Amino acid sequence: MKAVAGEQWLVVAAILIFLFGIFLGARLPFGRTRRDQKKDARQSPDYIRGMYAMLTGDVETAIERLSRVVELSTEPIEVYLALGNLFRQRGQIDRAIRVHQSLLTRHGLSEEERVLALNALGSDFRTGGFMDRSLRTFKDALALNPKDPDALVQLVKISEDLGEWGEAYEYAVRLQKVQRHRDNRHLSYLLAQKAQFMADGGMHFRAAWSLRRAIRLYPENMLAYIFLTRLYLKVGKADKALKIMERALREMPHKSFMVISLLKEIFLAKQEPEGYLRALHGLAVEHHQKRALIQELQEFTELKRTDQAKEVVRTLVKHFGRSRLVQRLIWDLKRKGDMAADLEKDVAQTFASSEQMMDPFTCIYCGYKTLEILHRCPNCKEWNSFSDGEG
Repeated sequence: MKAVAGEQWLVVAAILIFLFGIFLGARLPFGRTRRDQKKDARQSPDYIRGMYAMLTGDVETAIERLSRVVELSTEPIEVYLALGNLFRQRGQIDRAIRVHQSLLTRHGLSEEERVLALNALGSDFRTGGFMDRSLRTFKDALALNPKDPDALVQLVKISEDLGEWGEAYEYAVRLQKVQRHRDNRHLSYLLAQKAQFMADGGMHFRAAWSLRRAIRLYPENMLAYIFLTRLYLKVGKADKALKIMERALREMPHKSFMVISLLKEIFLAKQEPEGYLRALHGLAVEHHQKRALIQELQEFTELKRTDQAKEVVRTLVKHFGRSRLVQRLIWDLKRKGDMAADLEKDVAQTFASSEQMMDPFTCIYCGYKTLEILHRCPNCKEWNSFSDGEG
């Protein structure tokens, strides 16, 4: 009888221990699953307010709130990604790098999560100026997922920044295949830069083939025309150089300001100075190009062709009298005594009633202004985007 009572007591004790274990598992945090921790973190006020602050651009509040979340739970991957990005945005690159590197030390990350962490870390390195480390990190991301568009986008940009045009072109081709969108304009400029690198290395035939392909991809790529023209001049084929330049000017007479000096080189190589003057006159008169007119005036002045110079001055004053460049040039002529006497009064009256304007080249995409001839806007990174307008 005592034995039966003892056995019953053991059963009751076992049941009580089991129920107490369930109670502890429900109350203590170490008894929760990873999924429960994620759920709790995402339901916390700090998580919700932190994410909302990030979306509304309140960086300080977002960092404060999300930092509290990671103190309570290390599970939500997106919080670490967001927090590191916020540190980068605030200029705290070291903290951003530490946050994103800590993610990569975790076990159990999915491939997608690891790629996201690598891309974030690569952006940290790039913002901090660690270009080599950034390049390696994005390549690591691409090794995990060869079709990751974010890594490809960054690799194109970094390769461009480093002047690695061959790699930039290859990454751009891969990116456009992934996105199923072909941007012939961008590919054309990258291919032209790649070809110029080959030409500098003595691979003239391959460079010429690539430059012609760049022009087929985008017929308004003036940079490719310039590179191809210079390549033909370098190998002593001035006739071919002239044909290429004539085609470029037919396609883009408004871009003649980029090639006036090159045009002169071609005709000097052909020993045809009059041909150069005819080409200048065509641009100046037929296409109404200010800098071609200015160059024509300088040529006529040097050659002492007074009547022709006089006509160019009249055209410049009539159409471009507000240009500071034109005004300075004509006053220089007057000071040197090269100004025709019958023009002085008309010129003085026109200039007196005209506001002096700068002569910048202006990016048509972002409005960036410069007095240099640039093939790419340093502000918005658009190619061949400058116009020669007054303003």
